[in-house]
Amino acid sequence: MHLRHLAAAALLVIPAQSLFAQSVPSKSRDVVPTFGFSLGTLAINPDAAASSYVGERAWGVQFDGGVVVRKHLVFLADFGGQILDDKAQFTQATTGGNRKSSSNVTYLSAMTGFRTGIPSALPIGLAFNVGATATMTRRSIDNCVDCHVDKLSIPGGGFVEPMVLLRVKTFMIRASDRVYLGGDGMQNVISAGMQFDFNKR
Repeated sequence: MHLRHLAAAALLVIPAQSLFAQSVPSKSRDVVPTFGFSLGTLAINPDAAASSYVGERAWGVQFDGGVVVRKHLVFLADFGGQILDDKAQFTQATTGGNRKSSSNVTYLSAMTGFRTGIPSALPIGLAFNVGATATMTRRSIDNCVDCHVDKLSIPGGGFVEPMVLLRVKTFMIRASDRVYLGGDGMQNVISAGMQFDFNKR
């Protein structure tokens, strides 16, 4: 008799639970936009640096955006620039007077990866990305149309990127080390910055 009553109660409760679950909006979306920025330092292969007459260490900034799928799978693209220590700076006469050149490497990357959850009790997470970088490197005078330009060779290529995330209220602080597998141009980029997930709750 008790089993019959329990079965009847279960038949009533299960549809009610299903209806309740459908009526309550999900607290998180399956696909969440994310945006970040970092300050970092680039290590350059000594041979590539010597052939381009620049230093082996550069400093710059990076912006990235993408999506997080089901809280763990990430798809990202980034755009960054590094200011090089120029060893072959030139001066050219312009309409604004004599101006000196500067050297920089601009890069564009695409990547995918995985990141762990970040529990509230210990708000630290880990991530691991794999991707590839294309670069454009030159020595030129900024904002000058007809000035001389030297094209330099500091390639990017495939990379792996471990990352540590620390949640602080509505954003995350991140630190990463992007290691290039070829290493014949860019060798690694160590950076620190902030990450924002736009997940409506």
